[in-house]
Amino acid sequence: MNRNPILIRNIKHLTDARYFAAMGVDWMSMALTTDPVSFAMWHTLKDWISGVKLAAEIDGGDDMVLAKAIIDANPDGIVTKQNISGAIPSSAQLFLEIDSLAGMIEDANVFYVMAYSPDLPKTFLSAEAQTGIFLVSDWTKQSLEELLAKGYTGGICFFGGEEEEVGMRDYELMDDLLEMLQ
Repeated sequence: MNRNPILIRNIKHLTDARYFAAMGVDWMSMALTTDPVSFAMWHTLKDWISGVKLAAEIDGGDDMVLAKAIIDANPDGIVTKQNISGAIPSSAQLFLEIDSLAGMIEDANVFYVMAYSPDLPKTFLSAEAQTGIFLVSDWTKQSLEELLAKGYTGGICFFGGEEEEVGMRDYELMDDLLEMLQ
């Protein structure tokens, strides 16, 4: 079990999907667009992995892709920059990308994805304030260690990467970062 909830964004290939599923992350997301290939990849990913909730990354301004995603992909969650909580099924978790704590809305059913800054206010480190927050950064072992040492128990967000060759990717740093969260 992970110490912090983990969201992996921008999955682009099955190598990442299989790796992160095996590592026991909580959520993975991939972009769904007007390109039918994105939906084909979604269904392939959904068939190949289990034990991980899948979120669709949607451009909040494209109502047609959002509707197709809800009907065709049936995601466990949706990641977007716009508050679309009224437009998604109550069974789907909304991940709202925000630029600062001021972007939070009064909705207990929304998770927030925001950039990590070492200058976050101390009040942010209270367990109550961290609920439903996923911090994004170009994580290093040092930056993640420093955050965890401050008592942070909220979510951590990583990004999928590029394969060096089909089926090949170096996960050495990611292994270390995920180990720190166990």
